[in-house]
Amino acid sequence: MPSQPELPLSAARLVDHVDAHGATEEAMLLLEIVLASSHPDFVTSLASARLLPLELREAVCDFVRYVLMEGLTASQQQSLFSWAQRKMLAGPGSAQPNS
Repeated sequence: MPSQPELPLSAARLVDHVDAHGATEEAMLLLEIVLASSHPDFVTSLASARLLPLELREAVCDFVRYVLMEGLTASQQQSLFSWAQRKMLAGPGSAQPNS
């Protein structure tokens, strides 16, 4: 994930987890949440986060709270969307989770 623009810590936590665990169902769920938070054409059910381990649920809550209260800049939205879209298109069976 490019470092520009600077992402909020809550987004960076999700990005780091997906980059480290890109071929897991957890990572795919996090990607859905990032996509829905960064582009109006995507939706996700936040209730699905209940399937995540506690630390990831907390990370999702922090991210969603930030998006709703502070808001992402247009540049941050574009950066997150482009990154998440590339990851999502690679699919859950991707042999290279860090690409």
